[in-house]
Amino acid sequence: TTPPAATGDGIDGTWMVTDASELGYRVDEVLFGVDNAAVGRTNEVTGSLSANGTTVTEAEFVVDMTTITSDDARRDGQYNGRIMSTDEFPTSTFTLTAPIELGAIPAEGEQVTATATGDLTLRGVTRPVTFEVTAQLEGGRIGVLGSIPIVFADYEIPNPSFSGIE
Repeated sequence: TTPPAATGDGIDGTWMVTDASELGYRVDEVLFGVDNAAVGRTNEVTGSLSANGTTVTEAEFVVDMTTITSDDARRDGQYNGRIMSTDEFPTSTFTLTAPIELGAIPAEGEQVTATATGDLTLRGVTRPVTFEVTAQLEGGRIGVLGSIPIVFADYEIPNPSFSGIE
């Protein structure tokens, strides 16, 4: 789907996720006494956002959790197995529950920061979240970047630590 054209009056229309979209996790771990940041990523994200004027009115995104990979096959096995149980919970979702007011349509390449509120579902547990997003209009596309801190217990995610990892 070709995204709608942005105009000086707004970014009206429905914008679809592209294969350039990415979702990931970053978890600080201590492995055998060495600090490490465990990172996993996937571009298997679907969904869309709808805008009217300078307001994002709707957004829903689905992530195929079975496709998230890191730089370590053992970590991926733990992630897909006991930690995220991707056989039982193969997808995670985010659904916007309140409009996002951008305030203004940014000039090409300019960033706008706003607050997003919605429902995040991980491992079958849905909780409300509010977080900051940065949006940028470039080359007829909208790029949105956000980060949601997660407390494992809030989503019934087992503690990933085990012997050798703190």
